[in-house]
Amino acid sequence: MNQQQNSCKIKRIGIVLEVKEDRVLLEIEGKPVTVPRSKTEEAIALDDRVHWSGTLWVKIEEEEVKDR
Repeated sequence: MNQQQNSCKIKRIGIVLEVKEDRVLLEIEGKPVTVPRSKTEEAIALDDRVHWSGTLWVKIEEEEVKDR
């Protein structure tokens, strides 16, 4: 799996609300945010928890969620 370094000091976390061909709707801190599909990992799906890696929104693996 391709792990990217996160240069952000604050980890931004979102929930996938909608996936379209060209965009993804995320809920971040209770607010809807639309991001280009090109800025998300291919494998994300509805209701996935995602975080900003510094270049892409990537799915949070279940083990990561349990650690929080």
